[in-house]
Amino acid sequence: MIYIFLSFLTGVSIVINMMLNGKLAQREGMTNGVIINYLMATLSSMMLCAIMVKSMPSYSAIRSVPLPYFLGGFIGVLTTYMFNIIVPRVPAVYVVILRFIGQMLASAVIDYMYLGIFSKGKILGGMLFLIGLIINAKIDNKYTEEKLKLSKNV
Repeated sequence: MIYIFLSFLTGVSIVINMMLNGKLAQREGMTNGVIINYLMATLSSMMLCAIMVKSMPSYSAIRSVPLPYFLGGFIGVLTTYMFNIIVPRVPAVYVVILRFIGQMLASAVIDYMYLGIFSKGKILGGMLFLIGLIINAKIDNKYTEEKLKLSKNV
């Protein structure tokens, strides 16, 4: 039960983080926003390491980690940069749903590549979410256009 609650909190914190980073990028610029974000992440990581110093791995253990696993940091920076571009231009609910769809489809591909499991349900679920989002976006656009026409006529 605690893991479900922690997963929920993680989802909430991801959305808050995404929105804060987007606003920071609007205010300070894309590159500065990413630098500030990762500078704060570095400082936070250093404080966490200082608290957990006894459980830190040795240099030789870190050296044995395969090189591709270090790409996570690069992908994190790239993801933050992309969200800094997207967040000010797309409604938050669409960003969250599109991110979710991307995660579902990517997890289906990873499950297939590494575990040999092909999940028709994940693919179908992701596609249904995407279709629903497209329909919702079209309805939102039509509603916005009608609202603009009404405001111009008044």
